[in-house]
Amino acid sequence: MFYVHQSNRLEILTERLADQLRQPLRSPLAQEIIITQSNGMARWLALRLADRLGICANLSFQFPATFLWEMSRAVLRHLPPVSAFEKPVLTWRLMTLLQEVEDTPCFAEARAYLGHDDDDFRRYELASRLADCFDQYLVYRPDWIDAWEAGKEEHWQAELWRRLARHGEAHRVQVQRQFRAALDQGGFNPRRLPERIAIVGIAALPPLYLDLLAGLARFIDVHLFLLNPCQEYWGDIRAERDLARLGEETDPEDAYLTVGNPLLASLGKQGRDFIDGLQNYPRAETDDFAEPSGSGLLPQVQADILHLRDRGSDDCPPLPLLPEDHSVQVHVCHGPMREVEVLHDQLLALFETHQDLQPSDVIVMAPDIAVYGPLIEAVFDTAPHDRRIPFSIADQGIPTENPLIEAFFELLEMGGGRFDAVQVLGLLEQPAVLRRFGLSEDDLARIRRWVRGTGIRWGIDADIKSAWDLPATPENTWRAGLDRLLLGYALPGEGRDLYRGILPYDEVEGGDAQALGGLQSFAEALFGLDARLRERRPLADWMTTLHGVLAQFFDPRDREENELQLIRRALETLDDQAGQAAFGEAVTLAVIKSALRGQLNTPESGVARFLGGGVTCCAMVPMRSIPFPVVCLIGMNDDAYPRPHRPVSFDRMADRFRRGDRSRRQDDRYLFLETLLSARRCFYLSYVGQNIRDNTVLPPSVLVSEWLDTLDRGFYCAGGGRASEQLVTRHPLQAFSRRYFSGDSRLFSYAREWVEAGRQAGRGEQVPAALLTVELPEPEPALRSVRLDDLIHFFKNPARWLLRERLGVRPEEGEEALTTREPFVLNGLENYQVLGQMLELHLERRSAADIATILRAEGALPHGQIGECIFQQAQERVTRFAGRLGRVWPRRAQEPLVMDMPLGEFRLTGQISGLTPEGWVGYRLAGMKANDYLKLWLHHLVLNVAAPEGMPRQSHWVAEDQEVLLEPIEAAATHLQALLELYWRGTRRPLHFFPKSALAYIDALRKDKNQDTDKALRVAQRAWEGSDYGYNRAEREDAYYQLAFRDTDPLDAEFTELARAVFAPLFAQIQL
Repeated sequence: MFYVHQSNRLEILTERLADQLRQPLRSPLAQEIIITQSNGMARWLALRLADRLGICANLSFQFPATFLWEMSRAVLRHLPPVSAFEKPVLTWRLMTLLQEVEDTPCFAEARAYLGHDDDDFRRYELASRLADCFDQYLVYRPDWIDAWEAGKEEHWQAELWRRLARHGEAHRVQVQRQFRAALDQGGFNPRRLPERIAIVGIAALPPLYLDLLAGLARFIDVHLFLLNPCQEYWGDIRAERDLARLGEETDPEDAYLTVGNPLLASLGKQGRDFIDGLQNYPRAETDDFAEPSGSGLLPQVQADILHLRDRGSDDCPPLPLLPEDHSVQVHVCHGPMREVEVLHDQLLALFETHQDLQPSDVIVMAPDIAVYGPLIEAVFDTAPHDRRIPFSIADQGIPTENPLIEAFFELLEMGGGRFDAVQVLGLLEQPAVLRRFGLSEDDLARIRRWVRGTGIRWGIDADIKSAWDLPATPENTWRAGLDRLLLGYALPGEGRDLYRGILPYDEVEGGDAQALGGLQSFAEALFGLDARLRERRPLADWMTTLHGVLAQFFDPRDREENELQLIRRALETLDDQAGQAAFGEAVTLAVIKSALRGQLNTPESGVARFLGGGVTCCAMVPMRSIPFPVVCLIGMNDDAYPRPHRPVSFDRMADRFRRGDRSRRQDDRYLFLETLLSARRCFYLSYVGQNIRDNTVLPPSVLVSEWLDTLDRGFYCAGGGRASEQLVTRHPLQAFSRRYFSGDSRLFSYAREWVEAGRQAGRGEQVPAALLTVELPEPEPALRSVRLDDLIHFFKNPARWLLRERLGVRPEEGEEALTTREPFVLNGLENYQVLGQMLELHLERRSAADIATILRAEGALPHGQIGECIFQQAQERVTRFAGRLGRVWPRRAQEPLVMDMPLGEFRLTGQISGLTPEGWVGYRLAGMKANDYLKLWLHHLVLNVAAPEGMPRQSHWVAEDQEVLLEPIEAAATHLQALLELYWRGTRRPLHFFPKSALAYIDALRKDKNQDTDKALRVAQRAWEGSDYGYNRAEREDAYYQLAFRDTDPLDAEFTELARAVFAPLFAQIQL
């Protein structure tokens, strides 16, 4: 018998289902079969039934198509476990057929999609989409299938179908016909059928499925638990826009058409057609509708739908809204992140207002949970303990829920890929891969440093570059970098000596052997994989290869093993499907990846985290129609919902719509109605309705607009305004806006950390403050013993020294991104480094050819003629500079002078290198900069204090644009001790000394006869702030200066004092 149980409450239908399950089946071991539309509904039913029955066991939850095929097999007996026209099997069969299509007018459209070359991936994609279309034709257009098999149509799809069906395999249309005949004739054993089945929470079924269920109902009990939003007959209602399209010749009243409830008429078309279609089948109906409880707006709207009332019409006048009614909320924000922040605060308010409300009573749904899932984690996970809301996110897809599966696909992407440094090391970030090759997280950081240092960018070796139609240069490839690492472990190269054209990388120490070995093993495994993945193989060979890849690259633990098992099962399923389709063609990896992704994305691939405790966050489809006290829909934007769907151009159903067809747009409209009806206490909506850049108004989803229009028509505020004025809340751009803390009952925040920011926001009253407003305690006396190099480093950036050495803060220590392209030009820093290295090699009397070879071995030069031009220009600069330097720089440098000199309370230690018979000489192949003056001055003072016997006490600095000579100075100790006192002051607070700006200040004073300090300070300010038209970087952009001084202006009296103290004595020794 066919039983239809109708209610507007899923809880009531579940009670009726529990009553049915309390009646035992004849066989105590027989399974109860429950048909649902999603895993989310199945899990909710299991929990609900366990709560009602005390236990939920021996239940089989199935999807409609799977169940009906099994019933057909039970009746007909000759059917295989999987139909040859099942979509995955059909795809492989079509793949074979599409290779055989002739170049005839009939197949001209198909051949246009396939292209002229034998691209098996394009053929697979076309086969996959054709299989989707044919699968829909089998369900919704059985008359087309019969006509095609009778040879009545000649288009290319009909011809393909005839070729598919010529071997006589059974498809749904034939099975339906045979199934009906068997049921009519009774030529089967009814014991093979289940005693009863229950269909729960399904909004619509295709007519073909209904026919089969109605036929089964003559032999077994079929219980359809139908969620009906309206207890009245509503098969004749139409949306106002549909009535307007009828035209003048049709009178809606004569056709018995009416609007009824506008929301139900507009959103309920899919459910209306399904429920109306049930009238064609014999059935026993039981109705158990319940009046929505409560007096707020939400239950009133649900009651109007239940009773088919048109609120706002003459028969049903509008109602006032209570000021304290929060059962319907609409929040408008500037972006998805603000939506989630507002949601968190609103949920906290609901929990505070309704003490009995639990986090598990709330569901948050989004049209695209992949976008909102990470934002929900970012906001909900970082809330303090007293504001933390437990939550779980389901249905985010493979990359988020199963990262190891995504890593497997990234590994497959290597086949024929570029093997760029980011891609390869991204694979090593997976713990299962690290374990397989004996590596650790610490090793990963070391490997990144090696890859960056050896210049590895992309490509296995020079031969791989040839495959990309590029010059076969070995530089910047993995093979070249690994050779440098391995040779550097065995032999020292010191950046100068090559062995068989390879420059050893010296920063590999003895303790790095295990990490280097693991990297080498991983790289060789990847290189070997590349050749295997480039080949065409039969599907069975691909299965063997991919199973081998899983074993070779992954060492799974705990949950990771489950993820790899999903891949193994998917591979076995693909193999079975291709075997059933007798597909033996050799295909490329692209086809296998696409097929494998499709298999892993099926609902049966894994158990999603539905109803896992706390607030449930998921996409909209899996939890449709499941009741929750609080239902939140976020991301209801104009371009997001109804979800966009464009059928393929050859889908013949797209422009031949029939009643009962599934439509993505109509399904989403009915889904919105079901979600509205599933809310019990609060229905919460939010969308991005304000542009984050210019605050312009953005429209919401058309369904939200219809929802608000209906409320405005049927309800009004207590003051007489539109209902939407009370329901819609527009939020500020920032979470710390003062409006949240001004006492507005609609705008509030639970984040105490934003209170002070909210008070100051927009006022402009806050006085900028530096990081340290009081001095640090006196450091340990050990810091009074200073090395010369450390003192020079201090004066180059006193704020950096303080933050690093005293506070342990290093703001620049973010991980530098790896470069994946070989150098085409050199930036300023790279050019400076190349020039410096070339100069050192030139001073060692190395030839230009040797220098070029070393630089190329390092991967420091661009490839080809560009690199040759850059090297030639650099060599000319080096030669000119070395000629000038040679006049003061000896062929053999003297031994460094070791010093240990007491200076008052300080002790200065270290050594002075660069000593010559003419005194101390320093140089740098660049223009003279502030740091060069500092290094020159400090070395000159130390040289004059040490006064080594037999050596002149003069210092010489050679720059590319000038030379500076300092004569002996008598008060060197006094000047040096003054600088040490400044150093000691800088150990307790940031000094307002900035070399570049200080030099600009002193230089301006030297050149100005009037000694105008204000003018000089303006010059310093330009150096500090930078210029929109200059190429020099502003000094204030230094990360340490930004952290230490923030938005303050440190070019004050202390700055001028320190500029004079450091640079004035130096320039007193230099003649203009």
